Order: sequence, then C-alpha cells, then structure tokens
Amino acid sequence: MSTNAVSALPTALAGLLKQYTSPAQKSDGTTAATTASAAASPLSLGRDEAFSLSLGSAQSGQAMVGYTRLATLGGQADADLSAIASQSADSGSAGSVQVEVSQLATPQTLVTSLFGDPDSVSLGTGSLSVQMGAVDTETGAFTPQGNPTEISIAGGSLNDIAKSINDSGAGLTAKVVESGGGFELEISGKDTGSGKAFALSGLSELDFDPSHPVASPLTQTSEAGDAHYSADGTDYTWPSNTGVPVAFGTTASFTQTGSLSVDRSTTTDTVQKMMKSFNGLQQAIVEMTGDKGSLAANANLAAGMFKRLGDAAMAEYQTGGDVSTLSDIGIQVEKDGTLSVDQSVLAQALSKDPSSVQSLVAQAAKGMDDSIRPYLGNKGALSSQVSVLGSLMGRGASLLDYLGGGASSSSGLAGGATSLLSALS
Repeated sequence: MSTNAVSALPTALAGLLKQYTSPAQKSDGTTAATTASAAASPLSLGRDEAFSLSLGSAQSGQAMVGYTRLATLGGQADADLSAIASQSADSGSAGSVQVEVSQLATPQTLVTSLFGDPDSVSLGTGSLSVQMGAVDTETGAFTPQGNPTEISIAGGSLNDIAKSINDSGAGLTAKVVESGGGFELEISGKDTGSGKAFALSGLSELDFDPSHPVASPLTQTSEAGDAHYSADGTDYTWPSNTGVPVAFGTTASFTQTGSLSVDRSTTTDTVQKMMKSFNGLQQAIVEMTGDKGSLAANANLAAGMFKRLGDAAMAEYQTGGDVSTLSDIGIQVEKDGTLSVDQSVLAQALSKDPSSVQSLVAQAAKGMDDSIRPYLGNKGALSSQVSVLGSLMGRGASLLDYLGGGASSSSGLAGGATSLLSALS
C-alpha cells in the first residue's frame, strides 16, 4: 500500500507500512507497478515470532484477544468478498428508485428593455465587468467567487454587445431576441445552479446586482437555482439537471418536473457490499493498532493484513474494457486506508461499459479475498500467532521465563518440552 496513504493511521501501523512498502526496483532502475499478482507474494509482515516472545504476559494476553477478534472479522470479510467475486457478470437492473422533481435547475437570465432596432440603439461602450458568485437561497445575498472578468465593449448596439459577451469566455451567453414588436438583449449564465449567479457593472444600462435585482435597469427572468427533488422520499438539491445522483452510483437527467422511475444497476449494490467489507476490516485494524488498542504492542501481523488488502484495492485487473483499476470507476483509497467513491464517476463508467465495471469489481473482490486468506483458518497466520501468544502466556511473564521453562513448564510447547531449546532440538 502506498506510503502516501498512511498519514491518518496509528503511529505503530504507519511506521510498519512505511518500512515494508518501498516499491520494488527492477533491473533497469524503474519501479515495478502494483499488479493483481501482488496479493500472491509471501507474507512480509508478522512472521517474527521472536518479537512476539519479547512481550510481557499482559501484552501477550491483549494481543491474543486482538488477533482472535481479527480472525473473526477476517472470516466475515472472506465470506462476503468470496460471494461478491463469484457473482456472474450481470449488470442488469436491481430494482428502481422513485424520483419526484419539484424544480429544475436554472441559469440566471437577464433581459434589457425593448428597442426598435438592435443595430442602431447604443447601450454604451467601455468595459463591462462580470463577477461570478453564489446566491443564498434563503436570504438572496450574493457572495462573489473568484476575480471579475472584464469585457471590452467597442460597439454599443445590442448585436455588438452580444458578440463581445459571447467571445469573452466569461461564462455567459448573450443573444438578441425579438419580443413584443421590438428587440431585447438576453444575457444568461452558461451553467445552472445557485452557485452560478453573476453581477454586471461598468455600463450603467447593464448594471445588475443579484442581491438587489429590482434596482437594476435589467429584468431578471430566471434566477440561478438548483434542482429540487426527492428520491425514495428524501429531499435533495443539485446544481444541474444532468448527472443528478438519485441513489448510490445511480444518476438521472431531469427534463421536466414530475415523477420518474430510475433503474438501479446490480453493480452498485455489489460495490457497496465490497466497500463495506473492505472498510470494516481496515477500520478494525486501525482501531486495534492504535495507542489503546489490543494490538498496539504487537502490530506486525495486523499491518501485513492491512497492507496486502490495500495493495489488492490498488492493483490493476484485466477487464477487456477501458477500466482496469478501481480508481477508474471513482473508488479511491483514503489516507486512513478505507475506500471512498465518487458516485458520479461510478455512474458514468456504468453507463459507458457496465460489463467491464462488473468484471473489475468481481476481480477486485477476489484479489482482496485472496490477499487475506493466508491469515485465516486453522492453519492461517492469525491462528499461528494466537498459539504462539498462548504458549508464551502459559510459561511466564518474560522471554527468560519462556526460554527457561518457567513455573508453567508443563504447558504451552509441543510434545511437552520444558523449554524453547528442548522444543527446538
């Protein structure tokens, strides 16, 4: 797991990860990339039984409890990830979400008074300043965002001003509209949403302050507003009418107010299950290796499990499509080792190539499952560690007690040996 993703971890765990995650250097001096086969590499953490034997009995007892719990959690994750990996590449519908659209997202739109000839009238020349910003939907207050854009207005006619605005790249569009027997200049924001309002200044005939629209010579025909909708009974807002999130990994486009039903993909449910299983195990390791955790003094094996699981999440997998890593579908490994998802990226990937996304998720789940299996079961590394710790607890409070046999020399070693040396011989 990359060392740039460990800053939010307990010191002991972060230190071990940084020690063991230096990229492998190839013969040509370049660094080998993480691949799906990385999960098959030998365990590089947690095989140091001598370290475990250096612990006191109290710490050994805590570690024994911690690794027993970790084995249980790992077994649950193994079952979940195995089920996800074995699912067929079915990217069909997993039901639908009911959406009620009460308001579409709108751009701010302003119009001038009516004029008889759009080429002969002049609204002035000079510099028109455009200040983008956000309007508070409750108070109507306008908050500027970024620096203003200055538009040079060389010709003052409606057509001249419209061309100057359209050529400026200021985030506005302008056009001359015939209306009611005359012509008016219409100026609109290119984008919708309450954060895409704008103020105009510099030319008195075009002054406009969104906080005081009635004081302007321009008439506001549309406010910069968000879409308002409910999905399965919960209310939301969104700044545009496209790519609107209505469920996990599921987006919709709004064209009118009213009701609509949006299909969910089975893959989104699979992604949720995979992330829940992954995050639950990684968060448990972070908790147990923290200062007050049961594995604070014996984090090696837990760090190995954490690293291998993280490596599997960042590996590349062959899908036959354009996606090969979880980051390609919006899933990232955060600094605390957990996964997060950009649902809009996931939805776009599903819309473009659902079968490749499904294949990627299934392969990633298998990679994660394969990465933790060496730690699980009766013959796994966790079980072996618990046995070592239990043996230590039965033979005294120190390494010297263990080596010499201690007061409890009749228990803890195979074959009834009374000391480590006799056990080895």
